[in-house]
Amino acid sequence: MNKQLQLCLQGTVIVLLVIIAFFPAVSGGFIWDDETYVKNNALLTVPDGLKRIWFSLDAPSQYFPLTYTTFFIERKFWGLNPSGYHWVNLLLHAANALLVWQLLKRLSVPGAWLAAAIFALHPVQVESVAWISERKNVLSLFFYLLALMSWTEFIEERPRPLWRFYLLSLIYCCMALCSKTTACTIPVALALILWLKEKPIDGYRLMQIIPFIGLGAGMGVLTMWWERYHQGTQGKLFALDLPERILVASHAVWFYAGKLVWPVNLKPSVIRVGR
Repeated sequence: MNKQLQLCLQGTVIVLLVIIAFFPAVSGGFIWDDETYVKNNALLTVPDGLKRIWFSLDAPSQYFPLTYTTFFIERKFWGLNPSGYHWVNLLLHAANALLVWQLLKRLSVPGAWLAAAIFALHPVQVESVAWISERKNVLSLFFYLLALMSWTEFIEERPRPLWRFYLLSLIYCCMALCSKTTACTIPVALALILWLKEKPIDGYRLMQIIPFIGLGAGMGVLTMWWERYHQGTQGKLFALDLPERILVASHAVWFYAGKLVWPVNLKPSVIRVGR
């Protein structure tokens, strides 16, 4: 079979698997934070909404302006019909699965297609795909993976490095951070790619990674400030000392690692459907 045709068929199978598995979500409605993020979010309807999304403190949650920008655009197309928002989440997840496949292929990881298929269909993905407000997850991952793909292309052995791929990687990193701050882990992923490609992680490469660290640290500081002084995460509930914070963070790591291996009891006990 022609190699191009084989790749096309493999990619089509991944997309179809995602659509079949997550299609029931398309008929879902607004739940929980969807009312705040989309249904009752005035920034999505006022004339200066896009400006305020990016340059004001008016966002009803953390600062992820690119995520709100997608909601702003979609509100113009399908208003309060939740199916449109669900379809965008679903298609973004399908695109992410394809990017995972291609990234693993470029890194010569065995079983790249199977790994991407497992990523696409793993039960822990349901929250990010089926919950409209979790657009920030699938959107930030989309740009996160594009940043890694561009970086992988940039570090390939050539007579001259293609700096346009480095610039693209930086741009995608910014877009991932503006979708969700947890994309601040990109510098670690860049170093991991160097290790997988058996490239030296020397001063030259570290200098190239430093701008990514700066972007992530800057957005992290902004998010901490936003959470503490704008979202009001203060008081007795958040007054944890350092050992307690370490315990909470450690529990989260093991909790999610466990759900990846044995994804049970993922369904929330109470669901409040927006009216």
